[in-house]
Amino acid sequence: MPRQSPIFRKKSSSWRLPVELLTFGLYFLCGVLLILSRIGHGTVADARDELAELTSPLFAAASVPVIEARHAVRRVRTYAGGLGEIDRLKQENERLHEWEWRAKLLERKVEHLRKLLSAVDEPALHFTTGNIIADARGPFVRSVLVNLGREQGVRAGYAVINGDGLVGRTIGAGASVTRVLLLNDLNSRIPVLVGPAGVRGIVSGDNSGDLTLEFIPDGAALYLGDEVYTSGSDGVLPRGLRVGSVSGGAGSFKVRPHADLSALDTVSVLFFNSPTLASAGPASAPNACELPTVEGPPIPPAAGKVSAAEPVTSSGVKKIGEVTGSTAPVTRVRQ
Repeated sequence: MPRQSPIFRKKSSSWRLPVELLTFGLYFLCGVLLILSRIGHGTVADARDELAELTSPLFAAASVPVIEARHAVRRVRTYAGGLGEIDRLKQENERLHEWEWRAKLLERKVEHLRKLLSAVDEPALHFTTGNIIADARGPFVRSVLVNLGREQGVRAGYAVINGDGLVGRTIGAGASVTRVLLLNDLNSRIPVLVGPAGVRGIVSGDNSGDLTLEFIPDGAALYLGDEVYTSGSDGVLPRGLRVGSVSGGAGSFKVRPHADLSALDTVSVLFFNSPTLASAGPASAPNACELPTVEGPPIPPAAGKVSAAEPVTSSGVKKIGEVTGSTAPVTRVRQ
């Protein structure tokens, strides 16, 4: 190996001692500062705060380019994502235009078929909205009182709904208060259609959270989650009101109502003047309960004395009075 020049060897030895002393001093100072900071010395804390105040403008100035660079990267990413979003919205808009054209074509076909069949349009349903003012629940009763009555045009037999679906029907209307029989009451029976096939059945209440689905035709295909809506075959409720969805299993189908019957607040009463309600006459007192019309021969009087019956009306509905000594409600039987 070539030997190092004496000049460079002398200069290297002259710098070595000061560097070692400076390094030792820095290490010693760091150790002292570390020990003082660990023991919580006030002088060190004050010095650290002063140093932070002095260097904060420098750090703020140095961070400006970094912050601007981050914002620039974020804007570039946003623009890049916006271009992709614009392309997606254009494609979705094209699909919607196609569906709009199909919908208009189907509307024209339906209108043409209705004209060929001379179909009559269903009347528009008017409604009035009120609040629940009392909850008359008990072991065998599920009903509520609404601050609507005959003054607002409410009669017995009208459907009551909220934003989720059917709640029940009115069973008695006073001047300013109406009693509503809820779907889950034991006396509630609603004819319904189930699923896309429109399977007919009866939804009845049992004072629980779910409703019972009865009188389903043999061999009918029902599936969990099928939509249940009113059929209107009773002549009291309009067709197509949402009731709930199918739950449970085969042999014990249940219907879970869309409306939360245990937490009702605001409801609407639908003015559906069907022929059945028109023949029923004016609404009775708030505590009265009207049973739905029953098709069939007249019921023979039971044992005991029965008050005189009123004459048969033009619609063939005969009112039968109450049995002596009984509190049974008036029943209408179609002859």
